[in-house]
Amino acid sequence: MDPRGLQIADFTYDLPDARIAQFAVEPRDAAKLLVYAQGAAPKHFQVRDIAAALEAVEFLNGGHLVLNETRVVQARLYFPRGEGQPFELFYLSPAAGSVEEAMAATGELVARCKVRFSKKWKADRVLERNGLQAERLSIDGDVSIVRFSWSTGATWSEILEERGNLPLPPYMQRAAEAADAERYQTVFARAEGSVAAPTAGLHWTSERLDEVVGLGWDLQRVKLHVGAGTFQPVSSDQMGEHPMHAEEIHVSLETIEALLDGRPIWAVGTTAARTLESVFLLGRMARAGWELPSLLPQWAAYDAELPECSRAVALEALAQNLRSRGMKGYQGQTQILIAPPYRFQMVDLLMTNFHQPQSTLLLLVAAGIGPVWKDLYAEALQKDYRFLSYGDACLFRIR
Repeated sequence: MDPRGLQIADFTYDLPDARIAQFAVEPRDAAKLLVYAQGAAPKHFQVRDIAAALEAVEFLNGGHLVLNETRVVQARLYFPRGEGQPFELFYLSPAAGSVEEAMAATGELVARCKVRFSKKWKADRVLERNGLQAERLSIDGDVSIVRFSWSTGATWSEILEERGNLPLPPYMQRAAEAADAERYQTVFARAEGSVAAPTAGLHWTSERLDEVVGLGWDLQRVKLHVGAGTFQPVSSDQMGEHPMHAEEIHVSLETIEALLDGRPIWAVGTTAARTLESVFLLGRMARAGWELPSLLPQWAAYDAELPECSRAVALEALAQNLRSRGMKGYQGQTQILIAPPYRFQMVDLLMTNFHQPQSTLLLLVAAGIGPVWKDLYAEALQKDYRFLSYGDACLFRIR
């Protein structure tokens, strides 16, 4: 089971620009919802019809609804260039330490950034705007390592909130508007750190969450701080040549123990799905007696030396490992690539949006439902579904 030989050209489709949603529908749960279970014809609902959608995939009896509670930060910072358009520094992540440590930093932070007009930024120049300074320390490919400094006593979180701009995806081709500040966040967003939204979560309202709780689903919260790499199409012909981006995850021991009851697991978004499958891999490692890594590497799921085990065994092994070390959960980074012929071990039901051609997100969907993704995407286009971050949604029965 190894996707290194996959040809990314096999995971493309024609996406007209007119089908890329530029604005979100209102209210949130008015979005269309394509529902599919293996062997059945797809059905069409709206997110507000979630009970009927669950009945269509025979998951009306409840389980665990897993939400990614990350919150998008205002990651675009602008500094005067002297002439023409300003420098744009797109904050990606801290150069060292955790995302949440970075959010609490005061006075100084060294961070990874994408820089617009990078070649115009001379080596000895310190950028400054209203007391916030930026000094470039080094360049690694297309990423700059930048030291930000300020003397106001504010946290980095407060600096971004006060001085930054919301980082809408590049395919929206517009500046963020006032409404985006609320609409490009999920209603359950709590932990600041992402530079892109977990977009499947954008369709949920408090009323819909209450409804599924009433149907027997409990809410489990994880964190995957979404990075800008989520927007990057695969540029290599074969997946073996593509470097997958790493993203920080947090999963509490309490959540791991809750998932041990064997009930169905419903992931809201590919970020929740990657987090859950990362938990399974960590459990397999714990079961095998391996030391838990701080970074799950790209090909970890396909390591032939890692013994197989069931979901229950993996979760119990991980829980026991954390308990024995007095840990309240796992915090680290995941770089895992989920692509055919990967078989999901944690996720039974996946809610997600329609993803870009030749993207790792589309590969994840293909791993879950197989080649039928092409037919479902074609039908969605034919039925005027809206695509990408502010677009409509899918509900797929994976297992």
